[in-house]
Amino acid sequence: MHWLDELPVGFRGWHSWQATADAQIEVFCCRGYSAGPLALITAGVHGDEYEGPAAVFSLAQILSPDHLQGTVVAVPVANPAAFVAGTRLHPADGQNLARTFPGNAHGGPTERLAAAIFEGLAVRADYVIDLHSGGVEYAFLPVTGFYGMPKNDNSSFNAARAFGLPALWQLPPTNGVLSHEAWRLGKVAIGAEYRGAGQLSPDGVRDYRNGILACLAHWGLLPATLKPPTPISVFEGDWQLASSSGIFTAQCRPGDTVKEGAALAATLGTRGEVLQEFVSSCDGVVLGLRSKAYIRCENWAVLVGKPMDADA
Repeated sequence: MHWLDELPVGFRGWHSWQATADAQIEVFCCRGYSAGPLALITAGVHGDEYEGPAAVFSLAQILSPDHLQGTVVAVPVANPAAFVAGTRLHPADGQNLARTFPGNAHGGPTERLAAAIFEGLAVRADYVIDLHSGGVEYAFLPVTGFYGMPKNDNSSFNAARAFGLPALWQLPPTNGVLSHEAWRLGKVAIGAEYRGAGQLSPDGVRDYRNGILACLAHWGLLPATLKPPTPISVFEGDWQLASSSGIFTAQCRPGDTVKEGAALAATLGTRGEVLQEFVSSCDGVVLGLRSKAYIRCENWAVLVGKPMDADA
């Protein structure tokens, strides 16, 4: 029997889960007056991202089984080895956990960890919220990501809107991302990004915690709360990648409105020569930007979101 099945009604507390032979994960669990539905919140998939873990800690202090229908499972640090190392990638094999789901139970450390989280938690969930930030090397405009089209009949879009951040991003369907792989299984799945640059934003902790609670109410796990809807802007787009390594010089900031053809950033070589220029391919808003001043080939450089029409 899975340890989740053994949680009694009214349980609230922490469980130390030996996910793999070399990865013990701390999991906060809260079960109301029924076992289902199950909402999974994950954070710390990358070891240098801090708003998500801190938001789970804050949630654990206030969430109660009283008035909760179903089960909330929240993982503040999904990648313990990377968290201890303070790195985006798993230090043992250099793999990106956020590109490894659903994983492989017989693979390397990252593949085994992905398989344990996916099969042990995500497959059992009805709803998935995957919390990220820019980590040490990137900075994001706070955005909630959804899959599919921005329509009222799309449960992922509706959940992203309920989360409460004013900017929504149509997530690229990237293989290996936890929320994407959960969505492919038919789960209601969203992701979020908030600031970064190696910092911890108190506003991000608050907004993430409140966003989780808002989604739990939206999904019926908590009593509905009446509040005015948050005005939203919806964007599509993906990152421009670096084609060379050098010093990254940005000419914009997350949140800036830019015109098509606007200069966004450049990569400089060891003689100060311009190796690559980044320009906006559309009128839009800067959603993400490299914050570390050295960039390597194939690193993300800048993400401009193009506005999308959405159902009101």
